[in-house]
Amino acid sequence: MSAFIRYQLTSFIRSLKFIPPTTLFLAWVFILYAYNNAPILSSYGVSSIGLYITMTWMTMALFSLEEDSEKHMLFFQLGRKLNFLIGKWLSLLIVMIPLIIYGMLYPIIGNLFKGELTLNVIGLSIFSHLVFQAFGILVGTLFSSTNFSIKKYAWITAVLVIVVSLASTAMIERLPILKWVLWLFPPVFKIINHMEGEDMIVLLDSLGFDILWVVCYITLGIILTIFLFRKKEQ
Repeated sequence: MSAFIRYQLTSFIRSLKFIPPTTLFLAWVFILYAYNNAPILSSYGVSSIGLYITMTWMTMALFSLEEDSEKHMLFFQLGRKLNFLIGKWLSLLIVMIPLIIYGMLYPIIGNLFKGELTLNVIGLSIFSHLVFQAFGILVGTLFSSTNFSIKKYAWITAVLVIVVSLASTAMIERLPILKWVLWLFPPVFKIINHMEGEDMIVLLDSLGFDILWVVCYITLGIILTIFLFRKKEQ
């Protein structure tokens, strides 16, 4: 598995496909903190959204490295098809680490916040970035390695999922019946709603439930994605 991960990272770097999404996130964070005295939590919430978009793009780029013939050779070498998917995910987690470090430390090193950092604020901010990168990886995998990955429409549908998930709160306010459909989309506002207090966590009664819901959503998303991947590669 370690050899496969090294191969993936090397191929990804040589392909240069990592440059556009990485540039997007670097620019996103730089523009976000273009002015000093930025609010802590809401700023980290916005950078988490940037990571969500970036990791979706990064995931679809990484899964597009191999043609079908090469992919089946890798299946044989890895012994199990599932190892291919897990190796891809582990490679993406490695790619994600410097992005999260940049998103978290850039405003701190530049002394760009107006509030005081506390352990609770830092903890929620790190959790937010981890959750949103997981959403990005799941969405990217769904539209690049399952039966949903129709090449002609993969990028459009992935963008649609991101847009709908980010607009879900406003959509439900306008048409409440949509809540019975929109729960299928990544629950981004289960976290963002608690990060609107600038320098203090918005301690809504639902905080514990929202965190549990997000963790369960990601867990079920992983299980479903594995099932759909196996079904496609049968």
